[in-house]
Amino acid sequence: MEQKTPKFRLHLNLFDGIVLILAICAAALLVWNRIKPASSGSDAPAASSFQYTICLRNAMDGLHEHVKPGDHLVDAVKNFELGQVKSVRFMPATQSIVDEESQTYVTAEIPGSEDVLIEVETTASIGDERVTVGSGYELRVGEKIFVRGPGYLGAGEVYAMERGE
Repeated sequence: MEQKTPKFRLHLNLFDGIVLILAICAAALLVWNRIKPASSGSDAPAASSFQYTICLRNAMDGLHEHVKPGDHLVDAVKNFELGQVKSVRFMPATQSIVDEESQTYVTAEIPGSEDVLIEVETTASIGDERVTVGSGYELRVGEKIFVRGPGYLGAGEVYAMERGE
């Protein structure tokens, strides 16, 4: 007894054909974006010397002693290079509180905390809408930033930016 096996036959309707063509086009577009050559850079801004300041608010007392000029900083979330520490300043951390007697706001120091200002030097591409440091990290004043250096870790915000010489 011989067993008959039917030949494989693909039955596609119009909808299946359209979905198949769209999937092939999407895959081709993804492959093209991966392998296409990089642009010549004529529309990209040139990299130049750049300085910015990071403010680590309410950091543990004594953190400024661990931050040294020359330290290389890295983004603690995505491991982007952020630049090299140029200088470090610190001041006692303060907070606005209500004075119950006079019903006014007063500035009071927070015990055991300090604000650390870290000035960082790096190369960056400065465009009309954004500043991108050499490793690809985009900087904006007021944005939260998580930094890691040799022996310390901190969270703060980008406080100020300026072009280098």
